Amino acid sequence: MGLKNQKHRLKGFGKKLFSKYFGFETGIDIANDVAVLYRRNVVIKNIVFISNLLYSLVFFILGFSVANPTTDWIFAIAALPITYTVGRLQSKLIDLDHNDLTKQQIAMYVSSFWIFISSVMVYIRVYAVGQNAPFETASYVLIFYALVQISLYQDKRLLANSFVSLVGFVTLIHISITYNFFNLGLTWQEFLSTIFTDPVLAIQVADLALRTVIFILFYLINYIIVSIGQSIQEERKKELNKRREVQMDFTHIVRSLFNVVFQSASTILNERHAYNVASVASKIATFYHLDEQDKIELEKYALIHLRFDEIKDLMIETDSYDEHTYEVLKEKTDLGAKIGKRIQLAQKSNDIIRAHYERSADEAFAQQMNKIQFEIPNQIILLADCYVSLRSLSTYYHPNSHPQTMDLFKKQLTPYFDYSLRETFFKYNTEIDQLYHDL
Repeated sequence: MGLKNQKHRLKGFGKKLFSKYFGFETGIDIANDVAVLYRRNVVIKNIVFISNLLYSLVFFILGFSVANPTTDWIFAIAALPITYTVGRLQSKLIDLDHNDLTKQQIAMYVSSFWIFISSVMVYIRVYAVGQNAPFETASYVLIFYALVQISLYQDKRLLANSFVSLVGFVTLIHISITYNFFNLGLTWQEFLSTIFTDPVLAIQVADLALRTVIFILFYLINYIIVSIGQSIQEERKKELNKRREVQMDFTHIVRSLFNVVFQSASTILNERHAYNVASVASKIATFYHLDEQDKIELEKYALIHLRFDEIKDLMIETDSYDEHTYEVLKEKTDLGAKIGKRIQLAQKSNDIIRAHYERSADEAFAQQMNKIQFEIPNQIILLADCYVSLRSLSTYYHPNSHPQTMDLFKKQLTPYFDYSLRETFFKYNTEIDQLYHDL
């Protein structure tokens, strides 16, 4: 069990670490184009840093693999400070202004240029100049790897420009260095005329054509993926903006509704009355032998409407919507729903007492009231609220004594409470009377 928990924690740590450095949507508002581009710059900067380390490793390996490794060791050692310098430059460009689209685009193009030029330079050094045929395949893959890195920006124009540049540079490298065209002493006309007559040259041209075709197909696949990604991102933004508009309208309505309800419920918000109700309800719950956890929840619920100040400003004014923002809004909404239900329960107590004083309570009224929050913990709060209200001064009746209150409960209010609950209340009414005097 301990080993399983340790593996689970290690897995969770790994996910958090990956999300921190390579998660494209970590802590950002996906509807904010600048925030999305900033996050992509940060993630791709981290990928570029790892790529630079990989290039340094390639040079170190190459240094052990050639007859005269001096030059390659110089490249390997020089690559480390270059890697650090490029990383620092990227960081400065990205952090110039997180909210400026132009600055983030500059950082994007600088990163893309470095991705492009570093892969080409490594390819030239590893294969073309050094003629290290065993490493040709691995170094050529770096060109494809560079295109994939650039495609992470999900920018079709940037990808297309990078592809054209890469095709041009790699073709030039193959013609001028790999196939040594300029040392053949041939003009372009002679070169083109001997393509199909010289077997060696024909093979080289066919190899170049095949490489180009494969690279074009690879680019087309990446372009399609980027196009789909951009389309999905745009649809997500539209849907999110629509939801936010609905959310804003809904929260405006809810806030206005709560303000109206609370402005017309000054008696319900009376703090002393609420605490008296909570104390009496807690005592009744003890006599009723309510489950301890249910009793704790009952005590919280009895006073929850006093937390109205926490949801007065239900609207969250922010330019950035992230997980924390939605969590705060969800907490306020949940609290508002509980406060609304608590007000409904308090209003139920007022309606029951008023109906019986006005002699308008009938069987239909009782049935209607019994549909509202009929659970035992809620009935206990209702019972306590009715008792405290009857013992307190009201605009339409004078305070009742304990015997008068009990008489009213026995003759008129029994239909609203569970049989075992009201019997418990009648049994311990003396203790409840004593508690009320001590409040």
